[in-house]
Amino acid sequence: MDWIGLAAGQVPVLRVNNMTATVAAQISLVTGLTIEGLSYSYKGLRVFADFSLHSERKIVVLRGPSGCGKTTLLKLLSGNLEPTSFASKPSTAGSCLVLQEDSLFPWLSGTENILHVTKIQLAEFENHPMYRLIAAFVSRKACQMSYGQRRMVELFRAILFRPKYLYLDEPFNFLDGAKAKSVVPFLQGEFMEDTTLVMSNHHHDDPSLLSAASVFEFDGEFPITSLRRTK
Repeated sequence: MDWIGLAAGQVPVLRVNNMTATVAAQISLVTGLTIEGLSYSYKGLRVFADFSLHSERKIVVLRGPSGCGKTTLLKLLSGNLEPTSFASKPSTAGSCLVLQEDSLFPWLSGTENILHVTKIQLAEFENHPMYRLIAAFVSRKACQMSYGQRRMVELFRAILFRPKYLYLDEPFNFLDGAKAKSVVPFLQGEFMEDTTLVMSNHHHDDPSLLSAASVFEFDGEFPITSLRRTK
């Protein structure tokens, strides 16, 4: 398992688990999300206790206020944290987690950051329909980009990788409404046909793919045993 990407203070924030982009793209179609009997504690606090969740859909949105457990659940599912126990959860093989924190190497250009992780040829990713959204700034060093531009590069990189499970922590942070809406088509349909997408979101007005998503609400109470499904 490899950590890829560093934030300030050399903290790893993007993890791609044991799989090249080529292998990930060849994984058979996956559908939905199932978690059963998951428990996890942190510094004496029981965060999840015999927690279960099931969605038959390939897009799952986790909603709730900051600090309610959304990011912790994404880390548990992706293998960044180890649960105390569980009966069933998705395999971490071929999964990718993009956290809120900037995960680009600041001294590399956007293009170099993409090539470093995906190993995809430059000509191939330049032909991707989403490339037009980053073409104007992707050749700059990450440290010379705005937060929103870096976020767009991170999302493009994750979508290119085509993991079996893609976990996005507040993916629309730093993006205005127009930019967020421009990304939405690439988080569904043919661009994600081999991927189950699980994303956190504390806003109710973000373009959260609601037409195709299951939506689950955190209430901020611990320990968490289940979530209220609102869609």
